[in-house]
Amino acid sequence: MARLHKALSVPVRLKILRLIAGRPLCVNAITRFLLISQPAVSQHLSVLRQVGLVRGKKNGYMVHYRLNPEKLREFRKVVACFPDKPAAPALDEGEGGAPEQAGESATGRVATSMSVNGTP
Repeated sequence: MARLHKALSVPVRLKILRLIAGRPLCVNAITRFLLISQPAVSQHLSVLRQVGLVRGKKNGYMVHYRLNPEKLREFRKVVACFPDKPAAPALDEGEGGAPEQAGESATGRVATSMSVNGTP
């Protein structure tokens, strides 16, 4: 599943998936839609094929790529178990809170060294 997440972390790959979700397309057609080089499209398709999101079917000299709906359903099923908005962790003051940066209090104010008489 980690490989799938990594494959989907690249915006161009998401654009490719959106394009081929509607209809099968060859590398040249995807290149024209995205305005990126043919080798770049081929590399992105290779990654998407390796994780199973894309299938290719040879049609003469061309390979037409399409979305693999079974793999997409599998991914959606895994992701569906997460809530839309994660709950914020409950923090007790002084326990388990975020570590403070040196010289900074929990309120974000910079601590200064003061002597008893009020001078630095």
